[in-house]
Amino acid sequence: MKILTTPDIPIATLFQNMREVYATCNVDVSWASEEVLNLPALNIVDVGTCILGSTTAEQNQLFTHRNSAGSNDIVIYFVEATDPPFNGCASHPLGMPGAVVVRTATQWTFAHEQGHVLGLNHVNDNDRLMTGNGTANITNPPPDLVASECNTMQASPITVNV
Repeated sequence: MKILTTPDIPIATLFQNMREVYATCNVDVSWASEEVLNLPALNIVDVGTCILGSTTAEQNQLFTHRNSAGSNDIVIYFVEATDPPFNGCASHPLGMPGAVVVRTATQWTFAHEQGHVLGLNHVNDNDRLMTGNGTANITNPPPDLVASECNTMQASPITVNV
């Protein structure tokens, strides 16, 4: 984790919520490192259209700050905001898996964005973590992951069997 701005919800809570949801797929998550970054020019980061496989110059610059992260580590950058405004954005440069999560994001955005990095797409179902209607609209916390999503996460080249 890289912190440009501390999120409103404690990081430990975000992490525990993600572990709880991912456990339903037999996927465990490790918190490898944490670093505070002083990058004021990137604290409101331009994410463009936030489409996987397409990044902006600011995302490319931000994602070079991967100190202590391995090639399979997903790095989450906590920022003040994105431009345009989203709760998060999982579009990342090739070979630098990660996502941006904004300070005001919901308790499920952290897990949702990492789900994108692991290959999950939006769905039109507010009972599910990957709802495309915004994680603030999740109706049954903790949200669901279905079998096909579990299979996708487990098959991701980023997922490591231990």
